[in-house]
Amino acid sequence: MVDDLEQDPFTRTPPRDVEAERSALGSCLLSPVACAEVLAASAAEAYYIPAHQTIYRAIADLFMANQPIDQITLGKYLADRGELAKVGGQSYLIDLVRAVPTPGTGEWYADIVQDRGLRRDLIELGTRLVQMGYSPDGETTELIERAVAMSRELRDRTGDEDDMPAEDILDFVQHEDTFDWIVPGLLERMDRLILTAGEGGGKSVLLRQIAVTLAAGIHPFETWKTIDPIKVMVLDCENGESASRRKYRPLLAAADSLEQPVRRGQFHIRCRPEGLDLTRPQDRSWVMRRVENFNPDLLIIGPIYRLHAGDPNSEELARKVSVVLDEARATAGCAVFMEAHSPHHNGFGQHRTLRPVGSSLWMRWPEFGFGLRPVEDEKSAEDGEGARGRRFLPWRGMRDERSWPRFIRQGDKWPWTSYKPIDADMYGNSETGAIW
Repeated sequence: MVDDLEQDPFTRTPPRDVEAERSALGSCLLSPVACAEVLAASAAEAYYIPAHQTIYRAIADLFMANQPIDQITLGKYLADRGELAKVGGQSYLIDLVRAVPTPGTGEWYADIVQDRGLRRDLIELGTRLVQMGYSPDGETTELIERAVAMSRELRDRTGDEDDMPAEDILDFVQHEDTFDWIVPGLLERMDRLILTAGEGGGKSVLLRQIAVTLAAGIHPFETWKTIDPIKVMVLDCENGESASRRKYRPLLAAADSLEQPVRRGQFHIRCRPEGLDLTRPQDRSWVMRRVENFNPDLLIIGPIYRLHAGDPNSEELARKVSVVLDEARATAGCAVFMEAHSPHHNGFGQHRTLRPVGSSLWMRWPEFGFGLRPVEDEKSAEDGEGARGRRFLPWRGMRDERSWPRFIRQGDKWPWTSYKPIDADMYGNSETGAIW
């Protein structure tokens, strides 16, 4: 095999392995299994020889059309497109088959091809970064953020999902569904949730409870049930450090009392009472550095109105914020929770709407949007100084079936716990939400 990675630095040529390219493509012409593996393991752009890129794409077209693939069918396909002579003619396709030691190692050859292609991309990226550094144009922090994004894109690049032909629906539905649960039946990795309520409605308290219970390995609504603890990161853009300490101490004590303490390294928190502006490179970088360093399973950030400094109704600013949140989610593979205020009552109807204040994008962004509303039974809704019963209502249709509670009330050790109203029917529906 030709290996250009060790050449003299003054006579370097781009990394490539032409023999591996020939063997990978030849394997596709000998075995349908090897063909599928080669297409999954490598991308057309990874092939250094332009003729090999053309042959790869033709093989992928035939594979997608569920057509037989050999040197005869491939030659006809290329000839019909006027490309056979450009790739070396029918004799070259025969040479590709002869170049294969064994088609069973086609995927191994394709891995080599993909590796060399990524090396060339890395060299190209480095050249572009040098050019950006020398350029007098652009803000330095913006250029750094762009460099980080470009590097991350190269890091995450693969040659399977995007380059493989579309799958037939009859094959697609045969794959076994798997869930990467954080809380079985309730919360899955990569979920996005926005929780709303009026001022003082209990949403911040509930998110703090969720953070502590999940880091401790306790079900957030069935506090007698233990689960696997997860890594939680809270970026609080509203409360200062002293106020946050006072609010988290009793929650940590409640976990200790159940002999499920939060272990060191499970829960990281940063307070930014001045807020963040995720439309600015500096603040985007601030968030991403912390996410990349801690790699949480759950990121709780916000509230929403503290994540940029512009018009809260601006669709464009909301989109920029959502891009950063989705980048953090994809980088860590985590779920993301946020809170938002619900609008004031507009005078129509019995209740204020529970949708988030601000841009309509936040209505579309999450998989789950819930709001807290006092129950209709006045005694259960308010008891003494504290609000007691709350309906846990979706303000958008859930994208997946989950076991979120319908009613929560203030508990003893924990601020909120789920309950079943005394007038609930067999389906859990209740007109009053009465606790007693």
